Amino acid sequence: MASDPSGTNHWRGLQLAGLIGCAWLFTLAVGLRLPFQQIHPLALMAFVILRGFLHTGLFIVAHDAMHGTLAPASRPNLNQRIGQGCLWAYAGLNFQACLNHHIQHHHSPGSATDPDYCTAADSSPLAWYARFLSHYLNPMQLFKMAGCMGLMLAVMPANQQQPLLALVLIYVLPLIISSWQLFVVGTFLPHRNNRQATEGFHQPISLNFHPVLSFAACYHFGYHREHHSYPAVPWHQLPRLRTAVAQS
Repeated sequence: MASDPSGTNHWRGLQLAGLIGCAWLFTLAVGLRLPFQQIHPLALMAFVILRGFLHTGLFIVAHDAMHGTLAPASRPNLNQRIGQGCLWAYAGLNFQACLNHHIQHHHSPGSATDPDYCTAADSSPLAWYARFLSHYLNPMQLFKMAGCMGLMLAVMPANQQQPLLALVLIYVLPLIISSWQLFVVGTFLPHRNNRQATEGFHQPISLNFHPVLSFAACYHFGYHREHHSYPAVPWHQLPRLRTAVAQS
């Protein structure tokens, strides 16, 4: 992989991963007990969006673990353990399977062998999204996800009057929002202009977002050209890398 020009502090990545994980667990615990039927719709919407954002954060942490940049190089097994834990919490995903897909994506972006790219005649966002999900969803994985939801229902307090509604608001809707966030900002927009047919290669673009908006959109995953050029740089260093590259 390319060298890291930004002087990455790997402990910073672990600190941010801990913050994201703790926030996810805290909002989950709060959500299991909230009387959703008594909460204003706007407050409910804000809560669901927050849960979706934190859910995306789990995948971003796992993504850094796939690149081996989450934990210091002296602790390679820690990357896999944290990554697997985040992917299980995210949607019961298997770390090795996701790692294999992501390696293939980096090796041949925008090609027929890229699991995240849609080469079909119908490359509309919905068709592309369906293909994107097909590489992560299978009967066993759906069974695991159902088990996660069953566990949430089992630990839900007895005074939760609408457990199914609570499950939808704290897990199902945030997962759907997160999948679209990762797909649109991290896959569709950066990779939709495929130049492979005319120039022999595919170069993803970066979204021209202010760093604050970039963070809110998808943890800077929209700075996609920088990520493909320097995959050893973790997500929280991408704005600094983007500035350094632009000034070089």
